[in-house]
Amino acid sequence: MTLMMRLFASLGLLAALAGTPAAALTYYSEQNLPFNGVDEQGRSSGFSIELLRLMWQELGQEEAPIQFLPWSKAWYLLTQQPDAVLLTTAHTLPRSHHLQWVCPISRSRIVLMARADHLPRIRHRADLLTLKIGAMQADVGEQLLLNRGMPPAQLMTVPRMDLVVRQLLLARTDLVAGNETMLRYQIRQLGYDPRQFVTVAVLAEQDNCFAFNPAVDPAEVALLQQALDRVRQGPAFQTLQARYE
Repeated sequence: MTLMMRLFASLGLLAALAGTPAAALTYYSEQNLPFNGVDEQGRSSGFSIELLRLMWQELGQEEAPIQFLPWSKAWYLLTQQPDAVLLTTAHTLPRSHHLQWVCPISRSRIVLMARADHLPRIRHRADLLTLKIGAMQADVGEQLLLNRGMPPAQLMTVPRMDLVVRQLLLARTDLVAGNETMLRYQIRQLGYDPRQFVTVAVLAEQDNCFAFNPAVDPAEVALLQQALDRVRQGPAFQTLQARYE
C-alpha cells in the first residue's frame, strides 16, 4: 500500500470512529405545520425539524439546509435523488420496502373528516363512492384511498393541506383525507373552530418518519436512527413534545 493510500485509509478510519456520516444529505420538507414548515418570521420550524436539530446535536454535526417544496415535488425528488431525505413521511406498508427509514418521529391517525353541519351518512364502503373527497397530491391520505380501490375521479387533489381544508370549507368536497393533527391545525390557522369538524373514519394509524432514498449509505441511516433513539430517551425530547401538545 502506498503512502497516499495509507493516508486515505487512516482518514476513513477516523471518520468512522467519529460516528458521523461522511456524505452530505439533501433534506426536503413540505410546508405543513405543526410538523415542519417555515414560520411567519421565515424560520424553519415545527416538531420534526426541531427533533432533527436535536439529532444533529447528538451526532456533533452542523445543521444542514432544508429545502421546502410542495409535497408531490419533494416526494418525487426523494425517489429519484440518491442523497435525498424527506420529512415528515408516513411509514405505510406500500412505501416501506421502497425507502430507508428512521423512525418514529411521532405517531398519527390518517382520517376522513367532514363538516359537522354537512355530515354525510356513511354506513358502507359503497357510500364513499357517491362522495367527493379532498386530499393532498401524493399524500398518504390519497395513497390509502387509491390502494383501497377508491376511483381517482372521486378524489379532488391539491398541492397543499390548507387548500384541502379550504375545499371542505367551501363545500367543494364532502370529506377530506389526511393526517388528523395537520388537518385540525390548518382549520385553526384559517380561523375556524376545530369542533365544527368531525372525524368520521380512521383510515390508518402509523409512524411518521424520516424517509431516505434507497441509495443513501445504510451506515448513515443507522447513525441517524441511533441518534433519534438516544434523543427520544432524553429530557429535551420530553420538553419538545410538551411544547407541541
